[in-house]
Amino acid sequence: MAEPRIPPLPQEKWTDAAREVFAYWEGEEARENGSKSNTMMTLAQHPKLAMASLDLGKYFMLESTLAAREQKMIVLRVAHRYDSTYQWTHNSLGALQVGFTEEEIQAVRKGPGDPIWGTLDRLVLIAVDEVGDGGRLSEATWLELSEHFSREKIMDLIHATGFFTMVAWGLIAMGVQVEPDFASFSRNRAKEG
Repeated sequence: MAEPRIPPLPQEKWTDAAREVFAYWEGEEARENGSKSNTMMTLAQHPKLAMASLDLGKYFMLESTLAAREQKMIVLRVAHRYDSTYQWTHNSLGALQVGFTEEEIQAVRKGPGDPIWGTLDRLVLIAVDEVGDGGRLSEATWLELSEHFSREKIMDLIHATGFFTMVAWGLIAMGVQVEPDFASFSRNRAKEG
């Protein structure tokens, strides 16, 4: 999409609620000057929805049982599955920041069958694909997940897949554009470890 369907909020429409959205991740400078992120500037068109979505995303990135590597693997696989350019672009950079190699990032596109993956990485990719295909985890996948992950981590993985799918769909449908200077400000927000 060459132009956004819902553009970033113009400055003359910046309300206190919109400024809360700007500041969510970027702090006081963004509250004053607007966010550097087209996602945040677009979400500011609907602050109540934005804050609910941001809080859930923050949970998956900082408070869930998912490690940063698992969280990035989920979001990258979702971005690839739905061709979410914005999501892929920002999270590829974030994946490098948490220790992915370029080869691993490209292997996310190939999926769980790529020989680069160890057991746990392969299992995360299988689960994302199966959840993305109607939410039905096969019995074999469920058993394997249960061998390696706690019940809480399995629940986080399933729900994170759904959340990041929702984000991908929103970015695509609204036509959110990648910022020309995204690498100067985009950073990993997933917890360390």
